[in-house]
Amino acid sequence: MTSAEVLTGRFAQIPRIEETGPQKGYNGKRMARKGLRTRAIHAVLCILGLIPLVLKLAGVTVSPVLIAIGAGLIVPGGGFLACAGPATVIIGLFICFYLWKKRAMRMNERMGTWLGIAGFWLLGALGGFLAGIPVFEKIRLTQWWDYSGFVIAVVCAFVLFLPYELKVRKIYKLMKEAREQRIAAFDESISHLDEVTDTPDVEGIQELDEEGILAARYLYDMTVNHEDGDLQQFSGPRFLSGLQYQLSTFGYGLMVLHAKYLPNFTGYLKEGHRFLIKHFADPRTCGYWAKQALTGYFSKNPDPVVKANVMLSGWMLPTCAGYYDQYRDDEFEREPAIKFQPYKDKPEETYDYSVKGIVDVLYRQYHNKEYPYMLIPCEPHLAFPMCNVWALEGMLMYDRVHDTHYCEDIWDDLYDNVSHEFIEIDGSMALRRHYQYGLRHLPASRMPGYDPLADVQNYMHYGMVFPGLGRRCYAQIRKHEIEFRDGLPYLKRLPWEKIVNMFTQKPDPSLQIAMLEMTAIEFGDTELAEGLRKIEAKYLSRSKEPNSFQYKDVTSLTMSYYAFIRFAKKGYWSDVIQRGMPETAFTGPLLAECEYPKVIPAKATSSGDDLELVLYNGAEPGEQRLKLERLKPDTNYTINNGEKTFTADANGQAELYVYLDGRTALNILPA
Repeated sequence: MTSAEVLTGRFAQIPRIEETGPQKGYNGKRMARKGLRTRAIHAVLCILGLIPLVLKLAGVTVSPVLIAIGAGLIVPGGGFLACAGPATVIIGLFICFYLWKKRAMRMNERMGTWLGIAGFWLLGALGGFLAGIPVFEKIRLTQWWDYSGFVIAVVCAFVLFLPYELKVRKIYKLMKEAREQRIAAFDESISHLDEVTDTPDVEGIQELDEEGILAARYLYDMTVNHEDGDLQQFSGPRFLSGLQYQLSTFGYGLMVLHAKYLPNFTGYLKEGHRFLIKHFADPRTCGYWAKQALTGYFSKNPDPVVKANVMLSGWMLPTCAGYYDQYRDDEFEREPAIKFQPYKDKPEETYDYSVKGIVDVLYRQYHNKEYPYMLIPCEPHLAFPMCNVWALEGMLMYDRVHDTHYCEDIWDDLYDNVSHEFIEIDGSMALRRHYQYGLRHLPASRMPGYDPLADVQNYMHYGMVFPGLGRRCYAQIRKHEIEFRDGLPYLKRLPWEKIVNMFTQKPDPSLQIAMLEMTAIEFGDTELAEGLRKIEAKYLSRSKEPNSFQYKDVTSLTMSYYAFIRFAKKGYWSDVIQRGMPETAFTGPLLAECEYPKVIPAKATSSGDDLELVLYNGAEPGEQRLKLERLKPDTNYTINNGEKTFTADANGQAELYVYLDGRTALNILPA
């Protein structure tokens, strides 16, 4: 067993729901304390805001300005609202329900900054100074209606915060009901999962089928034969499907393709992998961090790795660590191999790392003094289990290949925090945690406050990192969140057509289908995986262009998931991370060069001295050049039992010309 298998195997026991998640209330101890602090701050602001009015009612002389500013402490925009003039009320409403609720929340989610939340709130309070100007002096304290502006501010406070509080209470009620249901049916859900995943492992190197070839061509089209800096082929909104995510997910697909179908092919497959790693350092990929570091951490350091930015360092790590693991090429193991350039107009300013340098930083960040052994934030102060699991998988790969012990040192503490701070009371995994506010979500948040299926691929990946916990989470959603009708799977909470894509924020089930399908395949849940393939056909529109692997209006990030799905089988991703390549990938003969798209390998493997190839023509039929390496020097070889012969040169290399017209199998052996 590898070191990764031994370490993760220690966490294979499935914990009961009562053993994880908050032991009291609805949040873990740390998050509960932070949430209480946030609510206490707001309560103090409300009390301070009421003091001027209370004093005035008690007969103390208080300036209308102080009363209006007090209203601004109770609710964003309250200072303007309390002036009670037609123009000031309009301004106050604009600050409250647009600038604060919409824009400030958006700023917080995109850049992890509280500047918008505090800034717009302060702006609204300062509007109270207008109450001292005669034309705006609308607060008269002789009759009740003279408090009209203050009443408007209080009403707006209820309109702003009451729906949020009711939503939180509704979420808590749903979670409590789900907890009771899942505890009662716990043993049944585990037994059910054992039944539906009781499928045999797929052994040996496989051959790509027709869909697999189309998926492989999709990945190649995006990563091969592109000039440096050419990233226009990647699509989607830059916020939630930024290049750091897309380059990573394309890398995951190439890694499975290489390990399970083409271990003895490098050529343009390696070129595509290298293209992805080089472009993690492109300013269009990593440059966003300069602004987020400034607004979220008040840091002028644009280095995108050094400070809690796991949405880059974590997502990219499996692809980067996988390069050496899959090719035994140490190009990115040496500094300054990855030269992050945060500013397009300052090419001389770079922040240089090797893969080891990134692992070292992640290791230090998991020892963060402020959040010891907690998950690393993505956007400033906002931690997602998903971003972190990629980092953990990459670190597992690095430890396995380099015989280091980064993961062993942190795994127990990480498990303790993940299983208590990032697990809901119903046993599902939380989508995220906000380290500043301790709240599940903010008013007008675009992310769901509670949804066991929101980032369902978590269960696939944590099912390898912490196997018992991940398997339990998947067992619960398989039993309680999915139902079959007429042979097709449906979600119990929401129809497929009403699902909002987390990346595009538009009604679109493509991402949810893909994440659930890849998870089902990894667990060996054939019934659900086959049903979801039918759901793909029912709800997504496939391009009718020849040799196209593209669904209409689906982003390249989500399409990379579908490509991954076409290669995936039970346990494949776990094998890539925990076990790596077959040994003959580094010792047996190798298809080192062929031209894309004229030659499409569907299989390339070796059992020792041989080389087994299955090739397709990607263009018109014709004779194509192949370059082989790692042959026995000065040795005669035969193709397909003597159909053709050739001799390797003194360096163990040979060039062949093979006619390709459809599927062409080549079995190459020493004569």
